[in-house]
Amino acid sequence: MSGGDPPGGYRDFLEAQDVATLRDWALEIARERRDIGFVWELAKHLPSTEDANRDWAAWDPIDAIWEIGRLVANFREEAADPEVAELLRVNYVDYLLSHAEDRRFDQRPGSRRPTTG
Repeated sequence: MSGGDPPGGYRDFLEAQDVATLRDWALEIARERRDIGFVWELAKHLPSTEDANRDWAAWDPIDAIWEIGRLVANFREEAADPEVAELLRVNYVDYLLSHAEDRRFDQRPGSRRPTTG
């Protein structure tokens, strides 16, 4: 993202969103980009993955894909923990900002826009 975002810009818009909205937007972009690395980085922050934080390349690829799918399905439950939700929020905002030149959710019809004075 360029440094030309004015005060009260896209970062503020994203930070005003709830975690579930940020999650949905970030995972939408990750799906479109087939960015499994982002999903894996998120999964590392979930308490239920502490034992799974190892080299999945050693696993059968089908098992690894199934496990990632299970983790994605559990993001909602895991984000209920305030500490986990805050870690995820930071990751979602950073990821959305990193792809802002390609896709911004404050510019699509029906999105919540920050109020201007």
